[in-house]
Amino acid sequence: MNNDERRAYARRVMSNATRHYIDEPHHEVKPEWIEDILAAPYHQETDTKDGRELYYGWVEEIKKWVKVVVEDDCPHTAYIHRRLVRRFGRLS
Repeated sequence: MNNDERRAYARRVMSNATRHYIDEPHHEVKPEWIEDILAAPYHQETDTKDGRELYYGWVEEIKKWVKVVVEDDCPHTAYIHRRLVRRFGRLS
């Protein structure tokens, strides 16, 4: 996917939030961070157990890693992942 396609995908995913995502507060993670991570993830993989897409991104504003879980093209959850620094290091 090119950058425009990734950004369009990120907007589409954010507009299709699951009930779990809506009901579960995500006070730590801003929606624009999620969209940015979906549009340009640092790392992306598929969970072999349930097929969910996992996106990881460094948020410079807070200097922390955020993990976004997407299920059926809908955000399922997003949170600051404190252990990812061991896996990917710090980017700033």
